[in-house]
Amino acid sequence: MTEPQPVGLLVRAKRLTSLARQAREGAEAIQDHTRTETALDKLDGALSELEAAVKLESKLVNSGVTSASGLDLTKAPKDLQRHIASVGRPSPQLLTARANDAAKAARALSDSATTAWATWSQARLNALPIDRMARLGFERRGVELRVESLKRIAGAPPTADNVDTFLETYEAVSSRLAKVTPEGPLDALLAKLPCHLDELTDDELRLLRVEHPDIGAQIVLRVE
Repeated sequence: MTEPQPVGLLVRAKRLTSLARQAREGAEAIQDHTRTETALDKLDGALSELEAAVKLESKLVNSGVTSASGLDLTKAPKDLQRHIASVGRPSPQLLTARANDAAKAARALSDSATTAWATWSQARLNALPIDRMARLGFERRGVELRVESLKRIAGAPPTADNVDTFLETYEAVSSRLAKVTPEGPLDALLAKLPCHLDELTDDELRLLRVEHPDIGAQIVLRVE
């Protein structure tokens, strides 16, 4: 029986080279898969942030807050769709780039929303006839607390819950102040406060002492 011939050194070297190449390619494939998963996770997180920013933007616009973001949020997704259709699976680098784009857009929307909200909410506060507060009697403190809440919300970045709270609270305060019966001379006097004592006329002082002592009792004098 013929003995098997030893495998030549060259053949064995080729086999080892082939095995090494397969192992290397397998490791590279695993690394590429890992990098792709990492990039997809980053893209998913950025898109979640962008979705939240878009929802807030929509809520603000529907509430009457004008936004000036002017962002085109359709270009990047369309570019990615075209790449997948024409080239195939996007590389981890491309996915990371799109994640960065989404995160940048989310920040831009949030900044725009904060600016628009601050301007709009402050304008609404300025429109409240606060000078009528002194004529609310026992209700005054409750309305003052609501106004303080409105100011805190107006001075903070907007959230969906805060927008709802502001709108509801503002409507309640505005409605209550609107029910205060207009009184020309008294309204004009209250609008002057705070002021120096010598800025008040004798008629205005008489108005507080005689005609509206309940209002006069709320006024505190101090020395500067």
